[in-house]
Amino acid sequence: MSLPKDLDLVFDFEKPSGADNAAALADAENYLRALNHGITRQDPSDPAYQYYSAGDAARYANTQIKEYVKGGWTLTGKDRYYRAETSAAGDSTSVKLVRVAFCEDASKVYGKEVKSGKVLHTEESPDDFLKFSLVMASAKGSPVWRAQQITVKEKATECQE
Repeated sequence: MSLPKDLDLVFDFEKPSGADNAAALADAENYLRALNHGITRQDPSDPAYQYYSAGDAARYANTQIKEYVKGGWTLTGKDRYYRAETSAAGDSTSVKLVRVAFCEDASKVYGKEVKSGKVLHTEESPDDFLKFSLVMASAKGSPVWRAQQITVKEKATECQE
């Protein structure tokens, strides 16, 4: 899944020690890549985010993509994700769950008008710092972890460096 050359997603994460936590974090990254893929392709039905999500997380991605399409915008710049934390969120006979949380610094990523290519520069503000919390699920025997639930805290002071 490729993104335009003018959009750089930086995942500044240390790999967790447990195999499940590491895999869940890697696919949380893929979920964000897929969300951005849908935005840059201007496709609310993009199969990439659907592959890496279900439930609330799929609805969140679809809504975000639709907002960009409706506004006539895409993304450009450098979007940085950091301070990842993972923890077991439950286990059943059929599904493994891992909670993944991390910060986003969106101060260097901007909207760009699709038709004109005009970049909509903004000044850095507390709005640029977000805290994501995802519940990632993997069916036993499946190598793929899908985002099931997502919570995004805006103006996350704990994420400001």
